Amino acid sequence: MIRRLALIGVLAGALTVAGCSSETDQDQSTTNSSAQPSSTEAWPPTEPAAPTEQSTPAPTAPSVDTSDPGELGRTVVETWFSYDTRTDTNRNDAPVRAADLGVLTGELDAQVRADVQIPVKASGEWAQWASQGATVTAVAVEVPNQGQANTATKYHGMYEVTSTVTDSSGTEIGTDAQYVAVVLTDNGDGWRVSSVTTL
Repeated sequence: MIRRLALIGVLAGALTVAGCSSETDQDQSTTNSSAQPSSTEAWPPTEPAAPTEQSTPAPTAPSVDTSDPGELGRTVVETWFSYDTRTDTNRNDAPVRAADLGVLTGELDAQVRADVQIPVKASGEWAQWASQGATVTAVAVEVPNQGQANTATKYHGMYEVTSTVTDSSGTEIGTDAQYVAVVLTDNGDGWRVSSVTTL
């Protein structure tokens, strides 16, 4: 009877030790698993990328000399009134080419680019030129203005403009002459054309 009780005590002690060991191992396993990062998490953690700064486009630099207002006015007028009906939709395309020279004031440049967006039906003289694939070449000669005084920052140019119309074969089919007044201003960065007016 005493031997049986001793055996029961030994078995109970063994079960107690085994239970404690199992609980300790489970606690360690839980602790180790919680310390490891999830497979879906980035490791090591990364810093967020800095936002990219957008650069402001530089204004268009003049492609012609802006030191001589009279000569600059002549260049703009000849560009403004020269057309190619094979590639131009209407007369508004020529002033855009003048704007692309980079020598118009901001206000005039914006007006020119807005005008070209307005649909214009080809009719009359332009339709006739277009049917012959004609080009119009303008030649401007500066003449005395109508008495306006020029200053160091404002110039009044007057030009006699002769336009020659040539068909696709190179044959001259017409000429025309008109006077054009041009106002130029200089704010310290070279002369700029602020207005072009047909008289």
